Amino acid sequence: MTKAWGSDLALLRPLPLAIVRSAPALVSGSAGAVWVSGTERTAWEAGLTDLVLGSRPDYVDNMADWQDPLYREVRAHLPPGTKPGDFITSLEITARKPAAAPSGAISHLTKR
Repeated sequence: MTKAWGSDLALLRPLPLAIVRSAPALVSGSAGAVWVSGTERTAWEAGLTDLVLGSRPDYVDNMADWQDPLYREVRAHLPPGTKPGDFITSLEITARKPAAAPSGAISHLTKR
């Protein structure tokens, strides 16, 4: 069994339309982020097991404070009183991938 780890941006709630249509948001990865549930479904469909998803919206909020023009643009399009971490999270993913059966091995038997 192989252990896997990764992280990516993921949506917690829908982004404002102005951000979805924003070129800087696309470049920063914000506008192209998938839903947390979509990431989870894709991991299960890939055959991963022991899946653990950890949300870190504070990481996204800290990125917005870097004074990077891309993130300033994204922040400028947020509704008043909200911050990037209300919409997007850094999603940490850990899982295991079962070892593949040797070539020619029977992966399951069906009784008749």
